[in-house]
Amino acid sequence: MKKIFALILCLAMTAAMLASCGDTSQPSDSGNPSGGEGGDGQVVWRLAHTEAKDTIYDSYANKFAELVEEKSGGRIHIDVYPVGALGDTATQMELLMNGGIEFGICAAGEVGDMFPAVQALSLNFVFSDDNSVNNKVLTQGEGTAYLSELFKTKGLTTYDWFSLGNMQWGGSRALRTVDDFKGFRMRIMASPILAANYEALGATPTPMAFTETYSGLQLKTVDGTEQPMNAMEEMKFYEVIDYITMSNHCQMASFMSMNSDFYNGLSDEDKAILEEIKPQMESFAEQTLEDFLASKTEVILTNKPDIEIVELTDAERQAFVDASLTVRDRIEEFGGEEGKTLLDLLLKDVEKFSK
Repeated sequence: MKKIFALILCLAMTAAMLASCGDTSQPSDSGNPSGGEGGDGQVVWRLAHTEAKDTIYDSYANKFAELVEEKSGGRIHIDVYPVGALGDTATQMELLMNGGIEFGICAAGEVGDMFPAVQALSLNFVFSDDNSVNNKVLTQGEGTAYLSELFKTKGLTTYDWFSLGNMQWGGSRALRTVDDFKGFRMRIMASPILAANYEALGATPTPMAFTETYSGLQLKTVDGTEQPMNAMEEMKFYEVIDYITMSNHCQMASFMSMNSDFYNGLSDEDKAILEEIKPQMESFAEQTLEDFLASKTEVILTNKPDIEIVELTDAERQAFVDASLTVRDRIEEFGGEEGKTLLDLLLKDVEKFSK
């Protein structure tokens, strides 16, 4: 019944999307493990994500579609559905697991209900403050390889990992010391491990919907938010905060996954295409992140020149690391034994790629 429901929901949403956009391309047939068929026998695959256009997710998705079409000589076409066109993350993952779509991109933190172990990725100060190190941890590390094996138990085959960058603290005051967090109402996603992260720093974690964060900051319902610099600019959060502390405290680790039945049903030729373009996609993701970080920061400083960008010293950052260790010790409480295994692998990966 789940598979039938997912297919009906997906086709209904797709029909609405095509009607609104005037797109005449044919949706893929989830009953065919190698995708649907468009005009002139062209194979059509679908890729969905929940971010807006002109974001890292959308740039990655469209570059992937471009390379697949190029390498297949136009035989394969990928329809990209951004902005949650086929539903929110939960719906998208349901469709992906049941074969309603072939590809999906989302943040690892958004699948914590299905895979509790991923909460290890949400711990503060596990990753490096160097994005190039983190890129290697995500694409070459044993931790994400372990997670990818867990994903297979739900019918998901991971294609690749990439990052939206390090998270930073934005708010009404600079956050240089643990004492600065006393009484500080930090907006977080509704997550026990995120709440524990900020309780360890003495803050008051305040769960709030992402779409309500701007008004929450504007009305001073909350004092701050944690976001990558891209989101600080794209969601205009910089307009309603006075400081951005470059804490580099956590990663927005993301992945693109495929339906396992779809992938296993591909020809050797099509699997080879996906493998051939993978190094290009990893390089593209890393460079796109750097370009976005530079351009978004420039926009913020141009539009609000009086905002203060706070750079932590090594000693200041280490004090936050030390204060956060108590939450690491509780990882099994949040992510079970698999979460502890993942954390240990991530720490080894960071150490390895930092050398």
